[in-house]
Amino acid sequence: MSLIFATTILRNTRERDVDDEDLLQRIARADESALSQLYDRYGQLLYSLGMRILRSTTDAEDVVQEVFLQVWNKAESYQKDKGSVYTWLITMMRNRAIDRLRSKGFKQHIQSVDVNKAILFSEAESSNPHASAVQTEHQQLVINALKQLPEDHRRIFELAYYEGFSQSEIADQLNIPLGTVKSRMRRGLQLMRIMLEEKM
Repeated sequence: MSLIFATTILRNTRERDVDDEDLLQRIARADESALSQLYDRYGQLLYSLGMRILRSTTDAEDVVQEVFLQVWNKAESYQKDKGSVYTWLITMMRNRAIDRLRSKGFKQHIQSVDVNKAILFSEAESSNPHASAVQTEHQQLVINALKQLPEDHRRIFELAYYEGFSQSEIADQLNIPLGTVKSRMRRGLQLMRIMLEEKM
């Protein structure tokens, strides 16, 4: 019942016992429990992105497994200065899913995802009516918070969370300094956390 963007923002408003970078460091030391934790944290999110691109349960599941196999084999290749662990995983998932489409002979153009559609896309319908209602409320809170961000901040979030671009790629695409991207993303997260914490 989590959502690609909403879950990420809501998750970031709470304290974590173990952060993503710590998990990657443990994975690089062949810690299987750390890989399991990272999978529990992001597996469904990556699967949802795969379904949006591939429209195939089997293909989406296969690509998720490929991504986590790559994480296991190359955890040490993650570079903090190029974006968060979340963005790193999303970028791998997006690229591998598109490669699979091309290998199957599809030539469809992968367009930018509409903001509201991306936020509202659910991984699976909840069978619990109360949980579903809470989920819908959280979605709307995130949408409202995102809409209140300045346009230049909101665009950076779209590129990072919906399209899987690294901070360096965003800087190139928007023709702005990397430091500006980092500061706007940091400030945007702060603003959204404040808005969400006031409502939750």
